[in-house]
Amino acid sequence: MHEEYNDRPRYRPVAEIGPGELVDALMTLAGFSENTFLVMQAHQLGMVDNLLNALEDEVMRNRADDDPPRDSMALLGALSHMWIYAAYELQRTWRQRCEEVIKLADSGGLDLKAAHLERDLGYQHYDRELRAEQLRTAQQRPELVAQMRTDLRRTEMGFTMLEFIRVALAKHEVSKKGSKKPPIAFAPGLARQNRYCGSMEYEMSNGGTIIDTITRRDIAETIRFIPEAEIPSDDALAGFRAYMNPPDVDPFARGRP
Repeated sequence: MHEEYNDRPRYRPVAEIGPGELVDALMTLAGFSENTFLVMQAHQLGMVDNLLNALEDEVMRNRADDDPPRDSMALLGALSHMWIYAAYELQRTWRQRCEEVIKLADSGGLDLKAAHLERDLGYQHYDRELRAEQLRTAQQRPELVAQMRTDLRRTEMGFTMLEFIRVALAKHEVSKKGSKKPPIAFAPGLARQNRYCGSMEYEMSNGGTIIDTITRRDIAETIRFIPEAEIPSDDALAGFRAYMNPPDVDPFARGRP
């Protein structure tokens, strides 16, 4: 019995989660804190995360009542989906910005791109100015570009797991890199409440293969863990990518009639 208990997932009590942990973690990413709009969205994501933590805890404690909080349970499912979309888009945007900077740095195009963004449009365009400033900073600080490479690598696994769930929820497909006809997701949007933390839990499957299960709390904790995340080795990344991209089991995904 004791060993079985130790095998259970461990979730921190909600009271132990600092209200600013998620935002603080995102702010450690290279180039993130310098982008006003990313910072604004991070704070919004953090506020909804705090709300969901409390709601998950409430549902977990009262789900077995004679009159369970059905309205709260329905709200939890709906908000969890929306939070996952927001968490994905925020990280996708940051990753896209980093990849653009790295590509321009490698090709020697930082100055040209910055000059293009700095052109006079006849009105003030805040985001163009911000991006130009970030490119100038990267041009002057090669160590920033190096840190972007590192942070992209450190966060790849967590982001890939998040992307898998987001694609299933939003597109009803399985996230498969390079696939022209992604397999149909199994029961997209279907989730159940995790018994240990109350968070919505999603199955990650590809055809008949169940890859894993993941809760919204897992996704949030992965973000909060970013400052401590280590740089994975080449072998670790290769193994993870293969694990997340099993062979197609749907004959239509291979182009068969």
